[in-house]
Amino acid sequence: MSSDSITFQKRTESSTMRATSVEFKDDVTVITAQGDVGKYGSVYASFQLNYNRAGDGGTVSGQGRGIVDKDTFFSGTFSGVWKRDGSNIIMRNLVNISDGNTNLDVIVLNSAEGTLSVDVYAVD
Repeated sequence: MSSDSITFQKRTESSTMRATSVEFKDDVTVITAQGDVGKYGSVYASFQLNYNRAGDGGTVSGQGRGIVDKDTFFSGTFSGVWKRDGSNIIMRNLVNISDGNTNLDVIVLNSAEGTLSVDVYAVD
C-alpha cells in the first residue's frame, strides 16, 4: 500500500435516521434527525448547513447524542462539507466522539422521503 493512500473501515453497519425537523433561514438550514446508529444506540443529531455563494453546497457542523442504555451514552461534535445532488443532500463530516474516537460520517439526506442514510467509518 502506498503511503499516499487512505483506507477507511466501517465502524458500524449502515443505518437510517429520520429527519424530525427542517428550519430554513436566509443563509443556513438546520436539520434535526433521530434513529438507531449501531453501537451508538438511539442517536439524536442536529446539522447546520451553511450555504456557499451558489447555494448548492457549503459547510456543515453540528452535534449528536447517542443513548445505548441508562448507563451508556455517547456525544459527538462534527464539521464537514455538504453538496446538493438533485433532491439529495450529501454530507461528509469528521466527528469527534466522547469515547476518544474520530469518525468520518457520510450522510445522504433523501429530501423526498425525509430519511438520512448514515455510513460511519473509523479514522485512525
